[in-house]
Amino acid sequence: ACRGSPGPCWAVGHSPGRRCRAVRQLSHGGVRAWISSGEMPWPVGAAARSGLWPHAARGLGPRAARGRCAAPPSQPQQARRLSAADTLSFASREEERAVKTSLHELGTQREAMKLSLKVYHFQELSRTSLPDRALQRDARYASLKEELRESVGDLSPAQVVAAMVSAGRLRVRDRQFWWALARGVQDHVLRTRSGAPGLYHSQICIALHALARARVKVKERFYYRMLRFMVMRPELWTEFDMAWILNAMRRRRLRATDESKPYHRLYGKVLRSIAGNFRDKFHFFSPQGIVFILYEFSRHEVYPGRVVFRAAQRVRRHLPSLSDRALVALAVLLARFDWPERRLLRRLRTEVLEPRRFVRLPPSALVVVLHAYARLAVRDRELLEATCGLLARASRKLDVRSCAMTAYSLGRLGVRGPVWDALAERVHQHVDCHPPLNLALIAHGFGKVAARDESLLAGSLANAALESLAGFTPKHLTCLLDGLTLAGCYREDLFRAALEAYIKMGSMGGRKRMNMMSRIMFSAVLETPSLLEGAPAYWQPMLERAKQARRSAPARPFHGELEICARALSLRACTLRHKGPYLIDLQVETNDAPIAVHVYPKEEACLITGELLGAARLRQRHLMQMEWLYLGLRREEWMALPDTTARIDALDALVSPHVTTRRRSPEQLGAGTAPDGLASHVPPAAARGSQAAEQKW
Repeated sequence: ACRGSPGPCWAVGHSPGRRCRAVRQLSHGGVRAWISSGEMPWPVGAAARSGLWPHAARGLGPRAARGRCAAPPSQPQQARRLSAADTLSFASREEERAVKTSLHELGTQREAMKLSLKVYHFQELSRTSLPDRALQRDARYASLKEELRESVGDLSPAQVVAAMVSAGRLRVRDRQFWWALARGVQDHVLRTRSGAPGLYHSQICIALHALARARVKVKERFYYRMLRFMVMRPELWTEFDMAWILNAMRRRRLRATDESKPYHRLYGKVLRSIAGNFRDKFHFFSPQGIVFILYEFSRHEVYPGRVVFRAAQRVRRHLPSLSDRALVALAVLLARFDWPERRLLRRLRTEVLEPRRFVRLPPSALVVVLHAYARLAVRDRELLEATCGLLARASRKLDVRSCAMTAYSLGRLGVRGPVWDALAERVHQHVDCHPPLNLALIAHGFGKVAARDESLLAGSLANAALESLAGFTPKHLTCLLDGLTLAGCYREDLFRAALEAYIKMGSMGGRKRMNMMSRIMFSAVLETPSLLEGAPAYWQPMLERAKQARRSAPARPFHGELEICARALSLRACTLRHKGPYLIDLQVETNDAPIAVHVYPKEEACLITGELLGAARLRQRHLMQMEWLYLGLRREEWMALPDTTARIDALDALVSPHVTTRRRSPEQLGAGTAPDGLASHVPPAAARGSQAAEQKW
């Protein structure tokens, strides 16, 4: 027991035999300083700071003056005094102080508080990292929102705009709350006593932007009235006003598609006005404003004209001044416009890889930049190495959408490496959350680079695809089966179910999809013929269409060079021959198995490791099963050799371990005499072998 207390003391830090610390602090009138400093025992401090025990300090004063120590509250009292704010997760101590102070003021002075002060506290809460769904657990915050909704008519124009901006930051999803604020903005613009609008154009635009950020769908007539009012004076719009208008129209899906409708005519007029202002006032805009306007145009699928070339030239000079968000938006708009502007992309890569910015960008932003480069088919080695290294280390931070985008981007850019192992582990953790589109993109990405992860492709991903098979489109089914085929992971139940669903949909698709289906069916016949045993009769038309799909065989410049080199080595060879669904660049006859020389482009090999990718590996695997020998020759390196003699030496080094060669002199080649056995058609033995393979196919 403490001095001055008849019973045990519950205060923290008391010393037996001395006067209680709580008594000494309270008796000297320091309770308010103690509460604000956070040193008070939690039953007093937490309740006083939360506002549920507003008279804690005042109630303890007389007891401390009488020399008695504070008694512990009972369990029901503790449960009542606990605040919902104590269960929130704060980003910092300053944020905790700001939130609890605002909630305490709202709880203790709600009756006498002015409406402007309530809007101020609403703004203070919106400047924190806590969303509306977390703060909604506190009754004081819920009552604040209800009071603001009921008293919108008493708010000034600036207060209505401030409330909308704060609600957008908090990501409030209550439609009634937003519609009340929207009516307040509408009344201050169109229904004033003087007839003059009470809000500037910029205030209206930022209100529309806040409504778009909240992703709440209010009535379309509100947008129509606001846009009709603002389009009368488009010269008053600033660069960010135009970006906010475009953003609000995109989020609300206000598109000009039918000229007979007044609403659509207005939306078209707004887009034309923004495009005209952007062209006329371009030299007044900042690089960041230019990027955001062009980004919104790209999302609207509207091409603003030749001004984009001037915009790219100006933005390229001021890339370091762009924010991280603007830098990512620049990459996206280039991809959406399908404009691989090489100089701008190189500067963009340099700026992204700056250490000060690279450590600040989250992995999801880097995935978006990588996806933009993949859509443009631009393989930047430095960007790929840095991004793959980061994603391999931070794959746990990728969400569901980022995982699918990463697999698609790396597959299209042809990148192999340890990043696929980390990505497979991350996809496996949340495979049940992926929609059919993501499953198809992930499987196709793994297949394009021949990343064979059987635990994922033949395990969890295949199970998830079977469970959601009804949600796949014909294109998604083709990508799924093609990815599994390229990776060499077959699941008989998935293959049969997916093929059955594809046939029932009855969609053939274009030539690319037909080529993919031809590759899928050829692989099934050649590698796992048991998959097609006992197939129903109605599968036969689809199999016939897939068999007839063949790639065209245009002659390339290197084919003539290959023929010259083959003649110089006295090889029995011919160019541009078909073997199943494949085109053989150079077919060389030997006493054993024929040789298929594939002069592959750089896109069929990994830019970082130099390994063959999925399509080339599948070709090699199929030719080996058809008893052909596959030999690969890099097209870019071979054609970059200084002269024909060097190319002859390279081809000789490639085929000499498998066939006997005999060099011919340049005079004999110049005379046009062909070596013995050389023909521009397939030799009889090779023709019989090809006919047998075609019959099997």
